[in-house]
Amino acid sequence: MKRLLYLGFSFPPGMQALFPGVNPAGHGFETQMVAALRPYFEIKSVGVLPMQCLPAPPNTDPASGVAHELVLLDKPPEIWHRLRSLVRLKQQYRRWHAAGWMPDTVLAYNLSPIYNNFLRWLKRQSSPPKLVLLLLDSSQLGRELPPFKQFRYRFKPLVVPDAQMIHEFDACIGLSPSAGRFFAPRGVPFLWMPGGCVAERVVESREADLGVTEPIRFGYFGALAAHAGVIPLVESFLASRLENTLHICGHGRLGDSLVRLAERDGRLKFHGLLPSTEDCLRLAESWDVLVNPRPATPGNENNFPSKIFEYALCGRAILTTRLAGVDTVLGPEAFYFAANDFRENLRDKLVALAGLRRAELRRRGIALRERVTQNSSWPRQAAAMADFVARPAK
Repeated sequence: MKRLLYLGFSFPPGMQALFPGVNPAGHGFETQMVAALRPYFEIKSVGVLPMQCLPAPPNTDPASGVAHELVLLDKPPEIWHRLRSLVRLKQQYRRWHAAGWMPDTVLAYNLSPIYNNFLRWLKRQSSPPKLVLLLLDSSQLGRELPPFKQFRYRFKPLVVPDAQMIHEFDACIGLSPSAGRFFAPRGVPFLWMPGGCVAERVVESREADLGVTEPIRFGYFGALAAHAGVIPLVESFLASRLENTLHICGHGRLGDSLVRLAERDGRLKFHGLLPSTEDCLRLAESWDVLVNPRPATPGNENNFPSKIFEYALCGRAILTTRLAGVDTVLGPEAFYFAANDFRENLRDKLVALAGLRRAELRRRGIALRERVTQNSSWPRQAAAMADFVARPAK
């Protein structure tokens, strides 16, 4: 069996529940992906966390995280913790090497200071493994950094600009198809893999809801951050004068703003941060249309909204932008609005969907669930990744 060293950011089992507001989407993505890859590789993994690793609570589910062989720390003061973590990672790699364990491939989650410098060191060793970038997002690629920022980066602890670092990799797996343009000119192999879902987590539809006479209920769960477009969604909805309700749950810096907006207008229902993603899925059972308001802002074209797979598991209609290949994943049964005509077009779509029959919305939601669980399950995505990673480096 081929050997894979995975460099990521997920929590070990049980720890994410202690810090539910830290990296919830990325943690779930990594945990499910690594589990799906294990039938194809002998995997050792490393995790970088922004806090000290705590002991797992009693009766922790081993599937609730990635059991890393090494956990590193990246927090202020960065120069100290990053240098120390880099030294520890090199030492661990040398121990593996001395014990006869050498990876055929290193799969690195995104471009980050500790891993970037480790990979550059690794490439200078004799017979280095194949280096594959798992590119989830980058706000730098495709944008020219101002001269002053380029100069300032030289003094940041271990920072390597993304446009420079991507030249170190032998292949790339990207969550957005548009990321391929950064590798095609050099003939670097690229695989579009937007993420996946675990079909066993499907939320079964409640047929009794079809007889509800309450107005159509809109919902959103995910990051409460500017890049997610949650505030424009709320403002567009409230400006529509619809009598429907919009339900929001999640965690982020915009939480306080949403609390204030919900206090001023009863049509907005803010549920705060729920204990787990499973709780979000269960709450979404009571909604009719799930909205992904991802705007066309810098960086969003280079990533994929992982909430799309969570939404599909709920069997509810989905209203979304087409950014990053979302329309390819969801197909014709989803509802779409223009990312470049964001607020007005979103408001018009909300008004139109509020007038549809609940049965039609439910039919579309079930069709989306079937499409995504069949075409984008993690076992299927992992098989494609394994085949791609196993190809010899050029």
